[in-house]
Amino acid sequence: MNGDARRVRLIFHIGAGKTGTSSIQATLRTNREALLDAGYAYLGLMWEHAPVIVQPWQTFGGHDRFLSLPAESAVPQFREVLQATVDHARTHGLHTLIWSSESFFDRYENVLAPLAEIRAQGVDLEVLAYLRNHGSWSRSAYLQWGIKHKTMAGPVLPFREWAERRRPVFGPTLRRYAEALPGTLRVRNFDAAADVVEDFCHAIGMPLDLLAQRSRENASPNDTELVMRALFNSGVRAPMFPMVFDRQVGQYMVDAPSADAYLARLFPTDRDMEEVVAQTASDREAVSALLTAQGQPALSVPASSCRPPQVDEDALLFALAGLVMSFARRLDALEAAGTAAEAPKARAAAG
Repeated sequence: MNGDARRVRLIFHIGAGKTGTSSIQATLRTNREALLDAGYAYLGLMWEHAPVIVQPWQTFGGHDRFLSLPAESAVPQFREVLQATVDHARTHGLHTLIWSSESFFDRYENVLAPLAEIRAQGVDLEVLAYLRNHGSWSRSAYLQWGIKHKTMAGPVLPFREWAERRRPVFGPTLRRYAEALPGTLRVRNFDAAADVVEDFCHAIGMPLDLLAQRSRENASPNDTELVMRALFNSGVRAPMFPMVFDRQVGQYMVDAPSADAYLARLFPTDRDMEEVVAQTASDREAVSALLTAQGQPALSVPASSCRPPQVDEDALLFALAGLVMSFARRLDALEAAGTAAEAPKARAAAG
């Protein structure tokens, strides 16, 4: 077969976020060399693993840089990277390219035209999306972006206030992809997938045995860690990345009688969840129609009531005791260093 005529498939996994996307990406990244040997090229979140690097945004975390570009710059830049990658795949025996980035779930305009153009060249394009019920998505998203990685300024908001600003709406994005790239959209029900990595492999026809190593990323912290993160992030007015908590932990006072009571003020109630479900009914129906049309189960409505927080206070106390000992050692070392630095000055003054 002529190299230029070689068929190439491009899988564009758009998320949505909080549907196992990070675990899929981490597993693909961990097994990247084995996948390449089998003809699959994992391109990364921002094409940082593409065989051709020609743009400064082709780096981990480069989505903000790309998304801030005006269309007159972003579109030709993406077109160049896309074309170069497809040309490389055709001449190097790669049959499947995989781009996975939830950052483009609803910020897609600057990539749609180049994707349509490359499809016209004979590339088999598939846009793959995972959806989950709106209630459990809201809770998972709140734990991630409301507490663990606080994306809003000010103290950590209770779920009710946070959810009012972050209502889950999936239907418009799916319709836009379906209209711009007809016949390419594939939707999967995350709730129906026992293992999302295995489901992803099944969906794209990739043998599971290529994944010698499995990775699980962005798992929700337990309640003990959540209360610590919530206390820490509430004491900082600015949005806060989770690695700041990982690096340092402060002590902040709250007017709650217990850790359980503190989390209970933040967590969703049954009524909160019912409101999310009711307010997203039309979107759920639209997404379910797309799912059932492609042989997938419709989205469910959460049946179980919200469980109350259950912070292990013994574990919390032990963690705090460890922090106190660590801070005591650091303070002692700082004081000793300060004393040593002042001693020569004191002797000089006395002389």
